[in-house]
Amino acid sequence: MKRISYITVLILIAASCFAQQNPFYNQYIFNELVINPAYAGTKQIINANAILSKQWAGVDGSPMTQTVSVEGPASEKVGLGLHLINDHIGAQSHQGLFGIYSYKINVNEKYKVSFGLAAGASYFSLDGTKLTTSSPDDPAVPKTSEHKLYLDSKAGIFLYSERLYAGFSISDLFSDVFNRDPFFVKQSRHYYLTTGYLFDLSPTLKFKPSFLFKHVYKSPSNIDLNAYLLYNQRFWFGATYRFGSVIFGNKRIDNTLKSRDAIVLMLDYNVTEKFRLGYAYTVTTSALKNFSGHEISLSYFIPRMEPVKKMNNIRYF
Repeated sequence: MKRISYITVLILIAASCFAQQNPFYNQYIFNELVINPAYAGTKQIINANAILSKQWAGVDGSPMTQTVSVEGPASEKVGLGLHLINDHIGAQSHQGLFGIYSYKINVNEKYKVSFGLAAGASYFSLDGTKLTTSSPDDPAVPKTSEHKLYLDSKAGIFLYSERLYAGFSISDLFSDVFNRDPFFVKQSRHYYLTTGYLFDLSPTLKFKPSFLFKHVYKSPSNIDLNAYLLYNQRFWFGATYRFGSVIFGNKRIDNTLKSRDAIVLMLDYNVTEKFRLGYAYTVTTSALKNFSGHEISLSYFIPRMEPVKKMNNIRYF
């Protein structure tokens, strides 16, 4: 492993931890449930998905996330889901479990809109034995492991057709109500705005551009610009350009914390009609440019037995 300044790395990771209290996902464009509960049941099939993500591989304590989700229709209008998160960064770990409910209505023959709500709990742990301080009696640094359980909730709306989707969601709705422990960074509400569209370039080639705007109060906003090509209904080739921007955040934030640019290269393969495998490789173009990120995604689709109206192809988004 390349040797670097531990002080610099810890500062950068701590800054990133504040800005990304919720995990980053690269392949959310295939499973919006990880950022928007209103996505549950919109495709009228059961979708089981697992994601394994590692940021800045080679840096001790860098973020690592595993997540498992299952969502599907309970009826034509009701969707249900379950989302499990296991996230680690430095001495802190976070496990979350959320139950999800969504309700869909028809806007017209072309568009539907889904309203979603997730409720659950987050369990935070802080291993004080992994922390060091210049003052051995610093009251802000625990000497042993600390644990805390918080109630949590998310809400969202998702508008979609066979070609277009747009969503808005908010996580950590109770962040300022239950989080009072001095050993844990106070959770901030996260706001997500997404949209995307599918174009036919030829009988065998489709193009899907998409966009994500993510905002956390008192932190630079994150913007993802995504472009994907689907070849022969089997292979997805794509890239994301991710950058930070102070739009609604604190303009006094140091410039070194505003620049969190990255390029993500992604390849997804529809192995069968029911199984998809994906991989994303992240190249950071700012402070941690020498350390790459990796993400693996697995999805399995189970069609409903009874005939229902559904999207022409569940793999588009």
